[in-house]
Amino acid sequence: MKQVSGLLLASCVCVLVLSCHKKDSSSSSGNNNTTPTEEDLLKDSVYLYTKEVYLWQDVIPSYDQFNPRQYTGLTELEAAQNVMNGIRKLQPLDRFSFVTTNAQSTGLQTGQNVDYGFFIKAASIDKVAPLDSIYWYVTYSYSQSTSGQAGVQRGWYISKINGTPIGYDQPSVDLLNNVFFGTATTASFEFTKPDGTVTTASLSKTSFTANSVLYKTVIDDGGKKVGYMVFNQFFGQPSRDELAQTFNYFQVQNIDELVVDLRYNPGGSVQTEDTLSNLIAPLAANNQTMYKYIFNQTLQNNQHQLIRKKLGYGDIFSTAANTITFAKAGTLNLPRVFFIVTKGTASASELLINNLRPYMDVKLIGDTTYGKPVGFFPIPIFNYDIYPISFKTVNSAGNADYYTGFAPDKLAADGVNTSWGDISEPSLAAALHYISTGSFGRFEAESLNLQNLQLKGMNETKGVNHALNENKFSGMFIERKK
Repeated sequence: MKQVSGLLLASCVCVLVLSCHKKDSSSSSGNNNTTPTEEDLLKDSVYLYTKEVYLWQDVIPSYDQFNPRQYTGLTELEAAQNVMNGIRKLQPLDRFSFVTTNAQSTGLQTGQNVDYGFFIKAASIDKVAPLDSIYWYVTYSYSQSTSGQAGVQRGWYISKINGTPIGYDQPSVDLLNNVFFGTATTASFEFTKPDGTVTTASLSKTSFTANSVLYKTVIDDGGKKVGYMVFNQFFGQPSRDELAQTFNYFQVQNIDELVVDLRYNPGGSVQTEDTLSNLIAPLAANNQTMYKYIFNQTLQNNQHQLIRKKLGYGDIFSTAANTITFAKAGTLNLPRVFFIVTKGTASASELLINNLRPYMDVKLIGDTTYGKPVGFFPIPIFNYDIYPISFKTVNSAGNADYYTGFAPDKLAADGVNTSWGDISEPSLAAALHYISTGSFGRFEAESLNLQNLQLKGMNETKGVNHALNENKFSGMFIERKK
C-alpha cells in the first residue's frame, strides 16, 4: 500500500462545495471593441479591489500589464478564481487568497453547510503493520447534520459506500469524490466501530448549522480538574455563544487546568478568536496588548477609495486604530494552557496561540501547525466574495511571521480510532501526563511503541491528507460590518 501515498485527490470530505454561474459562451474577454460582460467586470473588480487592499500590493503590476481579462474558466467563479491565482503567483508567501460565492462566504461566518456533515482522514493505528492497514476514519461529525443525527462518531471508519468496499486505493478515492461531490444527494455508508462491530447509515446532504464546540468535559486527573474542549472553527456570533456556555461550564466546575483541542481548526473570525483569547488569558493580561494589525500603506494612509465606497470603511486602518487589547472575560485565572494542534491548525487558531504566549505558559502537543499569520476581509462583487490577503498580525512580543507554523513541545499522533475525551488518545494522554508529572517525559514502553507506529502511519498519509485539506477553508477574516 505504500505506493498509494502519491495519489492525487480532488477532495473527498465535507468541505466548501461552490456553486457557479455558467459562462456566456458569446462573451469575449479582453475584446475592447465590445461592451464588457459581467464576467469581464468581475475579473476587473478582482484585480482592482485586490490591488487596493493586498498586503503585498507592490508586487501587483499595472492593470494593462497584468490584464485580468486574460484569465478564463468554465464558469464566472472559476475565471475569477484564476485571476486571484494569477495574483497569488506574484507573492510566494500567499497560499491563501481566494474567491467564493456569497452563500459560501456567509457560511464561513455562520456555520451554514449543505453536506453529510462529517469529515474523514486517512490513517492507520495498527501496531504491527501500520502502512498496510490505512482506513478512512471519521475525524468528527457535526451534531445537527444528517450524520450527527444518525450517531456517526469520531473513531469509526468507512468500510463500504453503497455496498462497495472502501480501501486506500484510487478506485476508493474516486468513489469518495463522487459521493461527496457528485450529483447524488444520498448515500449508504457502512462504518466499522472501534470494537469491530459494523453499522450502516443512509445519509443525505442537508442544510445545517455547524457547531464550533464539538465536545467538552472535565477530567479528574489525580485530584486535578482538567477542562477539555474540542473547538473546531471560529465562526461568528454562534461560536461566541458556544464559547460563553462552555467556559461558564468550566467555571462552575472550578477547573484547575485547561486543554483546548484545535487539531482540525482551520481558523475563521478574528472577533471570535479575540473572545476565546479573553476567556483563556490570565487576569494579569487585562488591558494589555493582545496583538496589532499590519495593513498596506494605501489602507493605513486612508486612501482606500474603492472599499470606502463598497463597504463604508473609513479611517479604520491607521496605526492608532490597529491595536487590540485584552478585555479579560470570565473568572478563570490559569497560569498555563495546553493546545492540541496539527497541520490542520491554522490562522485564527495560530493567532490565539501567538496572542497568549507572552502572558502565560502555552504548551503545544501534536504536530507543527499550518503557518498562516495573515488574514482578509470579504469584499462582495456581484454573486461572489473575494478574500485577498489584507493584513498580518503581530503579538505584544513582536512575533509576526510564523509562516512555517508553530512546532509542538510534544510530538504526538492523532488517535483517530478513539472518541473525543478518551484519555488513552495520544495527544490528550500527553497533556494529562504533563499535568500529573510536570513533564512530557516518556510513556511506558508499549504506549511509546504504539505511538511511534502511529507516527509512521501519520507520515505515510500526510501527503494524501494534505490534498484533502487543500479544499477545506483555512484562514482568518474580519467579519463584514453590517
